[in-house]
Amino acid sequence: MPRPVDGRAPYLPGLDGIRAIAVAAVVAFHVGVPWLPGGLLGVSMFFTLSGFLITSILLRAWDQTGGFELRRFYLHRARRLLPALVLVLVTVLGVAWVADRTTFATRWQETLAAVFYVSNWQTIAQGQSYLDFFAGPQPLSHLWSLAVEEQFYLVWPLLLLVMMRFLRGDRRAVAGLTVGLALVSFLLLAMHTAPGLDHTRSYEGTDTRAGELLVGAVLALWLRPARLQRPFTRARRLRMNLAGLAGVAVVGVMLVTSDYYALWLYRGGLLVFSVAMAVVIASVVYPGSVLGRALGVTPLRWVGERSYGIYLWHMPVLAFVPAAAADGFSWRLATVQVGLTVLLAAASWAWVEDPIRTHGLRHAFRLPRLELADLRPGRQATTAAVGCVAVLAVGCGTLSATKTVAPRSATTAAASPADLDMPPIPDDATAAAGPSGPHVPAPAAGASGGRDQVTAPSTGTGVAGTKVAGAEAVAVETSCDAVVHVGDSTSVGLVNAAYLPQGRWRIPSQYRRVGVERPDTDISGARSIVETYHDEPNAETAVAGRVDDGYDGCWVLAMGTNDTANQYVGGVYPLAERIDKVMGHLDAQPVLWLTVRTLLSSGPWAEQNMQDWNAALRDACERYPNMRVYDWASEVQDSWYVPDGIHFTSAGYRERAHRIADALATAFPAVGTPPASCLVGSGDR
Repeated sequence: MPRPVDGRAPYLPGLDGIRAIAVAAVVAFHVGVPWLPGGLLGVSMFFTLSGFLITSILLRAWDQTGGFELRRFYLHRARRLLPALVLVLVTVLGVAWVADRTTFATRWQETLAAVFYVSNWQTIAQGQSYLDFFAGPQPLSHLWSLAVEEQFYLVWPLLLLVMMRFLRGDRRAVAGLTVGLALVSFLLLAMHTAPGLDHTRSYEGTDTRAGELLVGAVLALWLRPARLQRPFTRARRLRMNLAGLAGVAVVGVMLVTSDYYALWLYRGGLLVFSVAMAVVIASVVYPGSVLGRALGVTPLRWVGERSYGIYLWHMPVLAFVPAAAADGFSWRLATVQVGLTVLLAAASWAWVEDPIRTHGLRHAFRLPRLELADLRPGRQATTAAVGCVAVLAVGCGTLSATKTVAPRSATTAAASPADLDMPPIPDDATAAAGPSGPHVPAPAAGASGGRDQVTAPSTGTGVAGTKVAGAEAVAVETSCDAVVHVGDSTSVGLVNAAYLPQGRWRIPSQYRRVGVERPDTDISGARSIVETYHDEPNAETAVAGRVDDGYDGCWVLAMGTNDTANQYVGGVYPLAERIDKVMGHLDAQPVLWLTVRTLLSSGPWAEQNMQDWNAALRDACERYPNMRVYDWASEVQDSWYVPDGIHFTSAGYRERAHRIADALATAFPAVGTPPASCLVGSGDR
């Protein structure tokens, strides 16, 4: 909390220290620091602290005037919050117009939502796009939390005023009602959270997140000024210091162990975290507390004063500064991103935010004259006008430059997904929403780690439809006249012209190359065997529907990537049971199932989870004689992946299509004896 403009209001440096730690946690989470998976809880730290501070301001006005002076309250909030927000929004629009005009319409819609502080509900209303999990940071996706706070600032003073007047200023009774409201919010949070990858509704809803703000409000109602003015005994001070340290311990443990996908976080975890934060805040505000002195040191205070600007600027910087050179988490890249963020936030604070909050919006933009002294931060109110231009120039210039000079990668704009070697968005996943809550960073890419191995035949691919062994050409054909290919987003590029512009490269043509007369594809980007996405049929439903319609032929199942992820985040069906659900519909029909692999080392799509799925496939072969497993995981090369570590480049999809067709011919050959082993390869080098 920056030093108040009103000299009568108390200034507690330790609260700025809390802000510094909160914003550091959020930034670390978004840049992908691997040892801080719970950095998203920095937002919860802001919520609880904001609830405490705002309620304290209102109660101080009540004590002085018998009311809340709402006009003055809202004016001060506007002075403090709007200038920096407008700067960021204008900068993002400018960069989008200069460097990536294809995104300008989306950025404009997000800007309007941000100006009216409804970003969270816009995201919820539009729905979560499955591929947003892999799309990388978006420049305005973090503004949902500001929307939650501003909606709270709008409603809470009115509600608190009604309670204070109705209960005749009885803070204990008001605190009791506020506790009830907070519990209702946490109950709604738990009710809206279900196992799965998309927690957008529960994570970004004002009703579901208000509980954390209300915990801070309860603390403000309980921690009356009279409590802080009582004589402090040594025993009392010791108890408060120990309680504060215990709160810090809980907060610290949850920061390093929490997971955005963990159900326990939404079913009581955030309540525990908010209460721990309230204990920390209570300890900090007590005069002479050890924690207050520790968190009030100059470096933390400096960052805390600028924490609002740091929070606003960090996502545009992450979105526009190219990350293609990084292999997983990069300290060098993170240092550049954080350094640029702090630079922009410091300039915004010195030249825009502080002058406007000190002198007011109208006075700050009066320009009777410009002198050199006016340009010194904090000296004159006219600094704000020059500062706006300066920060806009630096922000737009720097971010536009980094955007336009970025190498052709996942972070740059291009004419088509094929140009980018990025997965195109399928027709079934076009909802243009921001990332679920804060951007969930792709875990650090690393070695696949002991993937399944299979010895492929020592033959190479010759002309289409043959494998060459020495000088003898051997026909490669399958006994399958008809094939249905059922897949998720890892199959989208197999049929998409943006990836494979020549039809002969796509998988229907590749199936025909090996003798399939009637190839068919049933691919959905967000598909899982059990879970449904936006009421679309899951894989089991898709397979059962085909069988019910009378289909009797061969199957290629490129499923498992999303199933392992869903199981990781709380799915209720074990991996083996998921396989059984599909195979139970297929009786004696030939089935070729692909193993899966990613380059990720942590999170729902981590390679370790994929290995568990592959093991479940091998075990299923013993139960289903009609099933073979193509060990794609042993053949796929790291260079075939796009930066998300899950999907493939155009070259990767071309190889994938060719090898799947060859593996089908190997598993179910037109002539000769089928392989006795469950695991088969494509035979391609």
